[in-house]
Amino acid sequence: MGVNQHSALEPARSEPWFAPRPPRSTRTGLVQLVAWIAILCGPAGLLVQLMWGGPAAPETEPERPTQEADLSAFGVVGWAERVITAYLEGDIDTVRLAFPNASDRQLEALPDPSLSPSRVRAVAVEQTAAGEWAVTVAVFPLRSDPTTPAVRHLQLTAHGDGTAWAALSLPAEVGAWAPTEPTALAYTSRQLAGSPLTEAVQGWATAYLTGEGELDRYLAPEAAFPPITMTHTSVEIDGVYPAPEDEDIATAPAEDDDTVSVLADLHVTDAEGQSWPMSYALELTSRSERWEISAVAVPPLT
Repeated sequence: MGVNQHSALEPARSEPWFAPRPPRSTRTGLVQLVAWIAILCGPAGLLVQLMWGGPAAPETEPERPTQEADLSAFGVVGWAERVITAYLEGDIDTVRLAFPNASDRQLEALPDPSLSPSRVRAVAVEQTAAGEWAVTVAVFPLRSDPTTPAVRHLQLTAHGDGTAWAALSLPAEVGAWAPTEPTALAYTSRQLAGSPLTEAVQGWATAYLTGEGELDRYLAPEAAFPPITMTHTSVEIDGVYPAPEDEDIATAPAEDDDTVSVLADLHVTDAEGQSWPMSYALELTSRSERWEISAVAVPPLT
């Protein structure tokens, strides 16, 4: 009995360092391994940074060029279209605000609202000074006589910024500039006589513009372009004009892989009986002794 009491009161002895340890979980071992690697590599990483010129600079996004856009031109164009419409419709209240320097006598002489235009559109804008813009607006008046001018041009000078604008004076009617030497298209002035080539152009135009016939029949295998959304009732070819360097090929019997560029002048008639003259630049390629449309573009075809 005395021996048992002595054993219970005896303090627990610590195990020596070489005593076997109970097994640890794999996760705990990995955590300790990573911790030791971090501790040991810290001085080495610091030494490498010092040897190579200090800490690495953080990566930054590449600089993107900034494009400065002056939105004032867009604002003054829309404002000019509105105030010119008010001027033409005799809207005295709007004109009085937009043209603060206009006299009462001038406001009383505004156009008759019943003769207001069908539409207006700004066609030119130019900054003349800081905060000042010269805007030219095309006016398309209602007309019953085809000989009357189809368009007039009114110009005003606006001062302001953003959405706050005022005209320095009432509009002035100006002429429209046109090039002194129009650029000539690179096609001959002599139209081609009736031939398989012109027949291919006629067949393509009829199928493309009126929907009559199979369009694929007149297209080269590689040709691809979107169809039009409106079909017309009829189309007539007014003339087919070849490029000067292609005139000999266009007038000779077709041989495989021949290519010519032509200008096709035509006019179509819509469902309302309106006639629309148009021009197409076409490229034709010969295959099996027949001409096919290989490209369609707005003149000139380059």
